[in-house]
Amino acid sequence: MASFVRTATDADLAKLAGIENDADAVFIPLFGTALAGDAPSGAARAAEPGFVLVIAEEEGGAPVGFVHVLEEDGQAHLEQLSVLPSHARRGHGRELVEAALDEAADRGHHAVTLRTFADVPWNAPFYASLGFAEGDSPDHPFYRALLDTEERIGLNDLGRRVHMTIELSAGMEMDAEAFEGLVADELDRLPDEMVEGLENLVFVVEDRPEDGSLDLLGLYDGLAVTERGNYGMGELPDRIIVYREPHLAQCADEEELRDEVHTTLVHEIAHYYGIDDAQLHELGWA
Repeated sequence: MASFVRTATDADLAKLAGIENDADAVFIPLFGTALAGDAPSGAARAAEPGFVLVIAEEEGGAPVGFVHVLEEDGQAHLEQLSVLPSHARRGHGRELVEAALDEAADRGHHAVTLRTFADVPWNAPFYASLGFAEGDSPDHPFYRALLDTEERIGLNDLGRRVHMTIELSAGMEMDAEAFEGLVADELDRLPDEMVEGLENLVFVVEDRPEDGSLDLLGLYDGLAVTERGNYGMGELPDRIIVYREPHLAQCADEEELRDEVHTTLVHEIAHYYGIDDAQLHELGWA
């Protein structure tokens, strides 16, 4: 199932309360109507420090779920994750959490926290599968306020509540000049039969993709050799772009970084030749 995550628009915000109310209905078999009530409006969520992301099943489509992360005094806290029951079990919740973690990392956070029910399968066990770990709630005004709110509204009477945290990868640091040198080194290490056929192609290092994300490591910007019959005279070179910051964000040391850059170069060169992943393996390039 295709899915598209985006920052919530004003039109999206108007739908969030309905999504949350529908999603909370799955708790009725466990807790009766104890959690029933009007969800806060999307506008109220957006007015708080932090960010709201939504997910849709087609580009620009109506949201079927959302995640809300609060930012308070340097903390990033996953306050709410809701997916319409009619669109559950399609990976939307996982994708929303992963997108929220990426956004939190982009904003400079080193960890994301949450509080949830320990024994509800789609609560603590789900978050544990994503890498969140149970621990003590920090002695911090923000978290003390959360505990007080849970006690006041009776959540503790419904089951054990837990504090969970995931540490975000700090990645590496390497300036542009050093990274370009590393990319050049890895190009030199590629097999001759891979690079000798490259024509009208340049390699470029950029910090990030145009959308600012850290998900895309490389891009082939051009026509594969198999399609170059459409070329005209004097075409500008096609480009293979290697993105520095996404590579650094995903790697812990230089050895791992070299492996990732090598993989990126091989896959983007394969796009130049019109080669798919299966053919890459047959050629021994991957």
